[in-house]
Amino acid sequence: MTEPELIDAARPEPAAETAGPEQWREQMIQQLLEEGVLVDPRIEDAFRAVPREVFAPADVDPRQVYQAHGVVRTRFADDGTCLSSLSAPYMQAGNLRQARVEPGMRVLEIGSGGPLASMLTHLVGPEGEVVTVDIDPGVSARTRTGLESLGLAERVEVVTADAARPLGRGLFDRIIVTVAGWTIPQVWLDQLTPDGLLVVPLRLMPSAQRILTFRRDTASNGRAPAESDDRERWSSVETVLGGFVPMQGDDVHDHPTRTVTGPSGGGMTFRFAEQVPDGFAITERTLQEEPALAWSGVVYRDGEVWVDLLLWLLLDLSDACEITLDEASDVGHDRPFRVGTVQDGSFAILTRRVLPDDGIEVGSVGKGPVAEVLTRRMADSMHRFDTRHRGGGVGFDWWPGRPQDLPATVIAPPSAVLPRPHGTLTVTWPVAGSR
Repeated sequence: MTEPELIDAARPEPAAETAGPEQWREQMIQQLLEEGVLVDPRIEDAFRAVPREVFAPADVDPRQVYQAHGVVRTRFADDGTCLSSLSAPYMQAGNLRQARVEPGMRVLEIGSGGPLASMLTHLVGPEGEVVTVDIDPGVSARTRTGLESLGLAERVEVVTADAARPLGRGLFDRIIVTVAGWTIPQVWLDQLTPDGLLVVPLRLMPSAQRILTFRRDTASNGRAPAESDDRERWSSVETVLGGFVPMQGDDVHDHPTRTVTGPSGGGMTFRFAEQVPDGFAITERTLQEEPALAWSGVVYRDGEVWVDLLLWLLLDLSDACEITLDEASDVGHDRPFRVGTVQDGSFAILTRRVLPDDGIEVGSVGKGPVAEVLTRRMADSMHRFDTRHRGGGVGFDWWPGRPQDLPATVIAPPSAVLPRPHGTLTVTWPVAGSR
């Protein structure tokens, strides 16, 4: 069972034993080829042409930037939150593949770092243009210095600005966003050519991100435009799992949290999409109660990806949230995992157990006066997903405007309608096997 990361946390990898950056770069590329991440020879050539270490802070071991799944965190807030990073090479390979960049294109990168902008110059060629923008002057300065060292300063325009505001740089064929947003600012869409693509990591709910490729007014994945629909719509034509650091600036969004201390002395933190539910009344005393358990009968095998189930639960359950805890024993089961729901001073959180045949069954554990109801409701939701939608994929559409203006056919179940600043995101679950 593959468990998703909240953000772009690096997988541990052995340090390279070879002598220098060229060897480390080649080892990285070979790993990405073996994993099937690098499939376009043009992107492979772009990776080979860019010495990533010139964009890393001086105190960073240059071998780190060549770990295929490694993230180099470069700037931090006062509370330790990561504000900027050099994204993992495997993520950047996916971004470039999603963007489908061709020679002569104009490309905007939102969220600078250096390596991606440098690779873009190789993909657009001498007739194309690359602009990279970041809200942090320190990030822009380091990017500019790295580009100068590579002789690319004339090929990439580095801008320090909040990209949620108009940049005044005309239209772009592609916009690649490397920070995770809660919304899609209208100015991004306004800066795209009619057939342009937007590649954006979107925070769907706490602990749920997808990197989506949006195209204007395009039927995607077999989903036809709604009848008599004259609303502008942006449909996802590709979805990739992954995560990035949160967006800053005008469209920053902080998920509200509540933390309760458990019997172990460790903390248990509830993180909600937009607001803490009225009457949230989980206390230290709640965590001292006996747990309720409910099993769903839904089984995953080792290596199966189960992130769609997690997203389903976050959207299907009322007052869903992300739950993180320092000590599993505080919830009464040894394998709880992040996705939960709260109600009437009670909570339930997904959990798992290993079966005799090595399969893993998902279920729910909870505490509080209505914990039995919540855990059963959560297990039933898992079963409903398994029988109706597992393996069917999921579709995403962005509609500038308010939810009440959407066509009725769009908001019918099993669609989730998520109002956001600047527009509305709809998430659609086809019947399993229909895509």
